[in-house]
Amino acid sequence: MRQFARPFPITRLSLEARVLYTGFLLFLVLGFMSSVWLYADSFGGLSGRSTAEYYRGGAASAEPSPGVDAAGGPALELPPDGPALELPGETAAAAPMRLEKPARQVMETFHFHLFTVPVVLLIVGHLFMLTALSTRLKVGVITVASVATFVHLLAPLLVRFVGPQWGWLMPVSVVGAAVGWLPMLVWPLWEMWRPVPASEAETG
Repeated sequence: MRQFARPFPITRLSLEARVLYTGFLLFLVLGFMSSVWLYADSFGGLSGRSTAEYYRGGAASAEPSPGVDAAGGPALELPPDGPALELPGETAAAAPMRLEKPARQVMETFHFHLFTVPVVLLIVGHLFMLTALSTRLKVGVITVASVATFVHLLAPLLVRFVGPQWGWLMPVSVVGAAVGWLPMLVWPLWEMWRPVPASEAETG
């Protein structure tokens, strides 16, 4: 860990350190991709309304297609002066219902992530600090990632316990986290394995 106590360019890491850190970052990239899938499956998109429905419950509207009844079969057209028929499945389809997330489940998820996500942020941030980017840029990226991550962890609590008006925090924090985390995951990988000119290696 001496490279973090007295930082030096990431290109000077030993081969075994680069292999280890590369594996760690690649695992995180896969985790980031799975998080995108889970977010899309849970919320459907970058919408504060969908966030509120996910945590507080609600029904999504469902309109039957023209010419198709609620059961999925062809619509039956009867003469206006004929007898009225009641067919199975002719009633309007019930809209899919989301149940309100239990308060304990939301709090347990917050509690678990509060002790794990900051540790990962700390490690990735240290690797990012070893890159050759300017200090100002590194401070900006780390700040965006830290603030967006904190907001992303806090948003479910605000939506569930305070009100649905806080739903907009979830999509905003997702975008902010992507802006902050992606450079910290990808840039160290590129710098660790890029060809280093001989002059740069000597001065480094």
